[in-house]
Amino acid sequence: MLAYHDRKERFACIVAHRRFGKTVGIINDLIRDALTIEKPNVRVAYIAPYYSQAKAIVWDYAKEFTAAIPGISVNESELRIDFPNGARLRLFGADNYDTMRGLYFDHAALDEPADFPINAWPTVIRPALADRKGKATFIGTPKGKNSFWEVYDQARKSPDWFTAMHKASQTGLIDQEELDEAREIMGEDRYDQEFECSFEA
Repeated sequence: MLAYHDRKERFACIVAHRRFGKTVGIINDLIRDALTIEKPNVRVAYIAPYYSQAKAIVWDYAKEFTAAIPGISVNESELRIDFPNGARLRLFGADNYDTMRGLYFDHAALDEPADFPINAWPTVIRPALADRKGKATFIGTPKGKNSFWEVYDQARKSPDWFTAMHKASQTGLIDQEELDEAREIMGEDRYDQEFECSFEA
């Protein structure tokens, strides 16, 4: 994820194997942007397929990684963290994407966007980036050739996008014995999709 954190491109698309640590990476990138983007009242958003999923998976990380920042204010009911510089990090679910209408984002992170309703990105999230020229990150694991694959396929052909693919066989984050056991239980196709980032499986 170091190359991602050092990127200069406005848009990013990362394909990563299960247990890669993409959620930890993305929430830390959002926190950094909340602290360093030089605009008034910066707004950054983490968006999961479901609001309950955002709360279950990301909320504890967000609180943990911001706890040491003096002046932080945590709003449990809105899954919102306010920073002393006026910035705000908030968690959303694409299952109710209309709750984002009228908001603006300086950085929106879309986690597992293949599971989003088809209109969430083009009709609500993308327009929310427009006036402040906000950034967007798509990150997930393949689920066949769907909308996430289309974004990745287009992004890797564009110089305006940062793209990366992280396969378990290349990252070394999970030991080989565990991968071998997973392959035996999951079968080749499921394993190739979940750990080798195959859009074809």
